[in-house]
Amino acid sequence: MRGFHNASFDPQTLVVLETAFDEAWLTLKAVGNSTVRPDELARSMLRLAMEGERDPVRLHDGALKGLLPAAAWREAGRLPTHASGAMTAI
Repeated sequence: MRGFHNASFDPQTLVVLETAFDEAWLTLKAVGNSTVRPDELARSMLRLAMEGERDPVRLHDGALKGLLPAAAWREAGRLPTHASGAMTAI
């Protein structure tokens, strides 16, 4: 991933990251979010880990918090459609 080429984590931190990522991904799926991609979640979580965060709950919450504005923006940018599937002007 771009921007993470100098990052390295010890095995214990990798376990924490994997657990936090899996839980965050399940959270996104449970709330019906289909706009956040796995790589976006991973980047968000890795940024926090590179800043020193190691608590799985804070990694989970911080990664999701960092993604919500981007996901909301992406959804807001879509044009509404009629039942026919044709886009309408806003």
